[in-house]
Amino acid sequence: MQYLNMEETLFCDREVFENDFVPEIFRFRNVQARNIVSAIRPGANGSRPLTLLIHGHPGTGKTTVVRRIFSEIRATDQHFIPVYLNCHAERKKFDIFTRIYKELHGHTLHVTGQTADQVLEKIARRVHEREAVLLVCFDNADALLPGYLLKNIISPLMSLFKEYPKGRVVFLLMMSTLKVDERQAPDSCIISVLRPREVYFPQYKKRQVREILHDRVQAGLNPGVISDEVFTFLIRHLVKCGDMRVGIDLVKRSVMSAERYGRSSVTEEDITTSFEASGYFVTDRVECED
Repeated sequence: MQYLNMEETLFCDREVFENDFVPEIFRFRNVQARNIVSAIRPGANGSRPLTLLIHGHPGTGKTTVVRRIFSEIRATDQHFIPVYLNCHAERKKFDIFTRIYKELHGHTLHVTGQTADQVLEKIARRVHEREAVLLVCFDNADALLPGYLLKNIISPLMSLFKEYPKGRVVFLLMMSTLKVDERQAPDSCIISVLRPREVYFPQYKKRQVREILHDRVQAGLNPGVISDEVFTFLIRHLVKCGDMRVGIDLVKRSVMSAERYGRSSVTEEDITTSFEASGYFVTDRVECED
């Protein structure tokens, strides 16, 4: 067997398959993106944008859409200060406030002797001075439930900005739920206080899954690494779990498996073993529509 040299790889751009990658071609979420932008846009004219409750199955494009919008805002509009928070990684009040501070000032806060309330006041003062809108996205907001999100983070931010009226703060709450009701909502008080607009991300249909993964394969792999037959086999595995992130990760794992055995293309065995090793088998599977 001829093994690949250390310098050789089947990837032409490995970053295409990383979780934080934002593709140039982004399909099938124009409606959701327009709804988010239309809720945010009033802030550019001095009005208050709408709080958003963004929900849907994992792997349906929620994070990618918000990251794409935030990236465009940073490049084009100084009225807004977008801050993205992953609540699985940043769950403590102090950590969240210091992260917001870093986005505002462009450098990490020297935390020695600082309290969360002091950091929060620095945030509000800075936004007030810039007469800007602070857009805070809580991705995986479910991780801060119940009660903690409203009581410890959102309420203090809202209260402090009353003392700094030239600045405004708006929240995007992102949750991996199919339907929002009183049991699944971040907190019934949040719903009543913030009155968010809901933006729902439905599960991708099978043909959409195929097109999105095809784009990633074209952008991230050398030609011929995945044949049409093997690609179809991969799609059949993906629709068992209904999560686009799983499909993207499965491509990466399968290509790495082919490299490990010195092959120049992915086989069905690479996909099967990679899928089993990834631990993505679920008992309550969701089948994609055609």
